[in-house]
Amino acid sequence: MNTDNILHLSDLNLAEFIREMARWNAAGEIWEQNDLVLTKGAGRSPITNSAMNLSPAHDANSGSDTFDRIQSFYGARQSGFSIYIRKHADQALETICRQKDMLQVSDAPGMMVDMQIPCKQLPSGMEIREIDDVAGVVDFASVMMQSYVSLDMPPSIGEKIFASPERLLRPYNYLVVAYDKGHPVTAAMVIFSHSIAGIYWVGTVQNARGKGLAEACVSAVTNEALRRGAAFVALQASKYGEPIYRRMGFKEFTRYPWYMRFYK
Repeated sequence: MNTDNILHLSDLNLAEFIREMARWNAAGEIWEQNDLVLTKGAGRSPITNSAMNLSPAHDANSGSDTFDRIQSFYGARQSGFSIYIRKHADQALETICRQKDMLQVSDAPGMMVDMQIPCKQLPSGMEIREIDDVAGVVDFASVMMQSYVSLDMPPSIGEKIFASPERLLRPYNYLVVAYDKGHPVTAAMVIFSHSIAGIYWVGTVQNARGKGLAEACVSAVTNEALRRGAAFVALQASKYGEPIYRRMGFKEFTRYPWYMRFYK
């Protein structure tokens, strides 16, 4: 698959992820017009309220117009917000984000793999389970709320995101949780869309890190996605995950900087 198609499909899958996050709460909003996706989840945190531009690369004037539309949407809702930037197409919009003193919280590499990943043997007493019921989603959410403290996400935000666990049980979502003697310690998920799969919400609780469990869960969801026919599997790596994904065989194809503005 050529680079342009990889970029386009990865963009579309990331946009679908932010829509899906909004769907996890009954009060969520999804607004889309002229290639701009705006989502409003529970609360005022920029973590739950995200915007993404999907138009082709454009000039500085259109970048300013796009930012104004984003700011107007969230201003009317008295909410903080975040903007996902496509390094390959949003130079003008990123310039405006910087001029407006938005906080850049990450510069995540967009990475992909299109081949099965060898699975490592888990330590004794550990197993990876596919999640297909609410109890399993509750375990998944528990792992995420504990592990994402390292990425400065307060547990209260996680409680809002995962307030309706049954909403994650959709046929286009695939979740796994690793258990250590019955206790959930690591988890990962993929979202299927636009002929590919995207990996999101990968985490390990602090006292279980360094055992290769995140790598095992990522391998599990990646291989299942490819088995189901995904053309490739994409992700936006955290600073902690990037070296692991590179070692596993994921290749960088772009960057997705993430900017935030908090509600005052």
